[in-house]
Amino acid sequence: MFGKLKSRLKMKSKVVFLLNFGVSSFLAATLLQSCGDKSKENQAAPDESKKSESTSNNKKERRVLLVHPRLSILENRIEVPGELKAYQDVPVHAKVEGYVSWIGVDRGSWVKKGQKMLTIHCPELIQKIDEADAKLNAALAVVTRAEAALQSEKAKLQEAVAKLDSDQLTYSRLIEAAKTPGAIAQNDVDSAAKTVEADRGRVKAAESAISAAEAVVLAENRNVIAARRVEDSLKSMQSYLTISAPFDGVISARNVHEGSIVAANADGNAHQPIVRIQQVSKLRLVAAIPENAVGELHQGEKVNFTAAAFPGKQFEGIVARPAYALDESTRTMPVELNVNNSPRVLDPGMFCTVEWTVSRPFKTIFLPASAVGTDLKGSYVNLVKNGESKRIPVKKGDSMGDEVEVTANLAESDLCLLKASNEEKELKDIPCKIADAEEIKQANAKTEKAAGD
Repeated sequence: MFGKLKSRLKMKSKVVFLLNFGVSSFLAATLLQSCGDKSKENQAAPDESKKSESTSNNKKERRVLLVHPRLSILENRIEVPGELKAYQDVPVHAKVEGYVSWIGVDRGSWVKKGQKMLTIHCPELIQKIDEADAKLNAALAVVTRAEAALQSEKAKLQEAVAKLDSDQLTYSRLIEAAKTPGAIAQNDVDSAAKTVEADRGRVKAAESAISAAEAVVLAENRNVIAARRVEDSLKSMQSYLTISAPFDGVISARNVHEGSIVAANADGNAHQPIVRIQQVSKLRLVAAIPENAVGELHQGEKVNFTAAAFPGKQFEGIVARPAYALDESTRTMPVELNVNNSPRVLDPGMFCTVEWTVSRPFKTIFLPASAVGTDLKGSYVNLVKNGESKRIPVKKGDSMGDEVEVTANLAESDLCLLKASNEEKELKDIPCKIADAEEIKQANAKTEKAAGD
């Protein structure tokens, strides 16, 4: 009996254990299921938000922004490099050989026009001048003698003419007297006739002597002229022994000292200049203007420029001497500007940046830079018409701000894609909108960033 009771107690304890285990398992399963449902709900919520965001993004991506071409006159400023040069820059060479006996200027000396800068001593030239002067005096003496001989011959002519006149008168009277028979012997008449004939010969000889004397005087006068020219030439060379400043300026280089030997520079390259003088109160600004910027070039136009030595400061020049021809190697036109440098602030040789204005005398088509694409086939825009975008080839011109000048058959009423695409698209089912200023700015910024990358 006691054994049966014991077996029943064991059976009861097993049943209780199984019931407790079942309840615990059920509770655990229920808890796990509730946690799983909550995680699924939590996971579903972000998926739905992502789906809504992607839907809105797709709507934004499918919206097409359009722009109208704009007619305007190009007015653009470009920066062009330039160089300042002295308005006059003269290397001074010696005209005669000699040595420097005195020099009164040095590098950096300011001189006035006509101011004496240096003297050269040339003993050989002085000797040549003395010889030329002696030859001139000798020639003048010969002329004096020739003129005296001429006067003597003229006196002889006068005597011969007087004697001829006297003998002619005597002959005439003898002829008259001979008409009375027996008054005058015929021999006396014949002798008087011979005397008149001889007198005429002497007159002709005197006239010939005068012609010869005049020729001698003329020849000697020519010798005098030649001797005087030689002397004047040598004296002109003597004036080159003193070198003066040709204009107001500054001495930028000096290559000789007192006692230095200088020589005439025949070929222009054999010797260094004695000094170099530059006019800097007025400067030349030489700039190379690109071919596409010379269309509206006007003499007398004022142009601003800056110099690296004076950051933040602007200077002004006046267009004075365009070349009116392009340099074939660089396709640029050299243009000179006059710059007033009376305060002596700027110096020759400085590099400058010229603010050159590019303009057109007529209106052209402009589009935002993002609307103009470029690939291997060339530049293009996307013209939107009848719900389609078609690629239209264009020729790019100059830029003006965020816009690009294009040459194409476009009108202001046309519509183009704000962002150029090399693919033609169907736009019938896609919403389109005219881009505002902010959208154009953003599109241009993206285009610039893509080009930079």
